[in-house]
Amino acid sequence: MTVTSTNQLSELFSAGRYHDLIAAAQSAAISPQSDPVAAQLLAGALFSVGEFAEAAPLLDELEPAFGLNAEFLSLFGANCRRLGQLQRAEELFIRALEIAPRSLPILNNQANLLIDLGRFEEAREILTHLLKEAPDYADARANMNRLSFQNGTQKNDSVASDQSSEPVQGWSLADPLLLAFSEEEVDSYGLRKPAQPDAAAASLLESLPEADERAMALEQLSQANQAVVDQQFALALQLCSQALRVLGADPLIYDCASDAYLNLRCFHEAELCLLQAMALSAPTPKRCLNLVSFACLRGDLALAQHHLRQAAALDPSHPQLDQIRANLEKRAKSADQTHYSFSLTWELPKTTQPDG
Repeated sequence: MTVTSTNQLSELFSAGRYHDLIAAAQSAAISPQSDPVAAQLLAGALFSVGEFAEAAPLLDELEPAFGLNAEFLSLFGANCRRLGQLQRAEELFIRALEIAPRSLPILNNQANLLIDLGRFEEAREILTHLLKEAPDYADARANMNRLSFQNGTQKNDSVASDQSSEPVQGWSLADPLLLAFSEEEVDSYGLRKPAQPDAAAASLLESLPEADERAMALEQLSQANQAVVDQQFALALQLCSQALRVLGADPLIYDCASDAYLNLRCFHEAELCLLQAMALSAPTPKRCLNLVSFACLRGDLALAQHHLRQAAALDPSHPQLDQIRANLEKRAKSADQTHYSFSLTWELPKTTQPDG
């Protein structure tokens, strides 16, 4: 991989053309061994489109090369958190802060992770410091509000959102945490186990499972995704149900369940699960494009167009955009003057169970 080619990948990343970057990197057989810098860009692109499981092995292999780079550690930690690996994420954020102790985004995200782990007082100390240093830091304000709710206290330190604050911008390779922990972040209902919980949180924390239970649930979720690949859709739903009992409302569980229902041609259930995944986390190109299809099945072309625009905003290089746009335009012309309307009872898309 030449320097020029690596620069081209960087330009694709900066432009948000993640699928173009992924395709180019895979075509060039990029690997951590052949070109660590290009492989880091590939990992960042995979993270950006929500392919956290695919990014994980790349990040593991890149750690020896970039283990002293705070931005890399931030990206790695964010990816681990998305996969529910909270303890590993904490280790990586701590290392990132040892290198860049004054980084406001990393401090903010460390506080966010501490809330997930139930270590409320540690999180409060960090967020209080952040808001003193940067009173207009909207994401830190949102995290303080989340902390107050999680801790069961609504005190004076619960700061209302400032509508005039500038929104947090999307992340670049130099600042990879902003996307992973932006203000939409309410997505980790995973298990939280603090080291020394305070009295206010004790009753909540007593109900949380041990670390080995969480590890087992994450393994069940991994098996559920593999069951979808193996076309064992009923098994996938069973494994998702078991993981849900331990992990709680985790977006990756709802993603997997949606894929299973989709393959069973249970489109209504698939759409509902996918909407829950997006509500718990954030839009990704895959989620948006699947929602385009579900909206089309119900004849709601205006909603389909909205989801298509969302997908294009997230990654204008996605290879399916042009085809789906053309299909929508054709569908809109054939619909003529027919418009979607809300009936008293919904007529669900007709489904046919697959053979076997």
